[in-house]
Amino acid sequence: MRGYVTLSLRTPDQEPEAVALSLSLSLNTTPPPGHLEEEPATAAAAAAAVHERVQPRGGEKAMSEAYRAIADMAARLGIAAGARDGAVEVFLRMERKGKGHHYYTKGAGRSGDALYAACLYVACRRAGAPRTFKELAAATRDGPAARKDIGKLIVLIRKRLGDEAGGEAMMDIGVVRAADYVERFGSLLGMGEDEVRAVQEAARRMQDQLDVRRNPDSTAAAIIYMAMERRAGAGRSIRDVSAATGVAENTIKQAYRELCLHADMLFR
Repeated sequence: MRGYVTLSLRTPDQEPEAVALSLSLSLNTTPPPGHLEEEPATAAAAAAAVHERVQPRGGEKAMSEAYRAIADMAARLGIAAGARDGAVEVFLRMERKGKGHHYYTKGAGRSGDALYAACLYVACRRAGAPRTFKELAAATRDGPAARKDIGKLIVLIRKRLGDEAGGEAMMDIGVVRAADYVERFGSLLGMGEDEVRAVQEAARRMQDQLDVRRNPDSTAAAIIYMAMERRAGAGRSIRDVSAATGVAENTIKQAYRELCLHADMLFR
């Protein structure tokens, strides 16, 4: 039932009949003169329009969530704004291609962050500042468990975007080399510019003259450790190198033993 309220005013110390203004309330189901009754259908349509304006659409909500998640991961990993925005572009293109990637991002124990991490991986590779699976997985809510899904999603991204207009340029991410990691790893370890350049040259010589079948981040960490060992008073242990690079100490030791045989060639 719909009612209408009439208001009038009076002072508390005067009789109602002697007051020019009085306050009273009455419930009247008869609409006042000139009132136009709103049709229920019109009211429902207006409410729906307001709801649509207030509530973000599905695609907009997904985009907003993706941007926040990618920006948060990029900030935690110190990834530059250009690579961050590139990751958002990769995500947008994947969304337009359909929901096939949801197989790897939805379900029990999965937060969906693996897709954002995979987009960042592609964007960082393209920017010439690659990040490892381990680093990216650590920045997700799923932790190390996301590494496998990140790898599968990267393959899927390359497959689905590589054949579309503009996709070939986007997926031109090249081969990751040990030298690509040296500048960032060296900065984390407080190495000077001359030291970093020397290690980069050593990494390039290794790439050109040796057949080292190890992950580039592992060989980069090993060459950095070699450079520190050769410099008196470097004050950095293999544990420090492991902590800065994310490469296990044992892995660095194994790569170090292989490369030590070629130290004179690498650091000539």
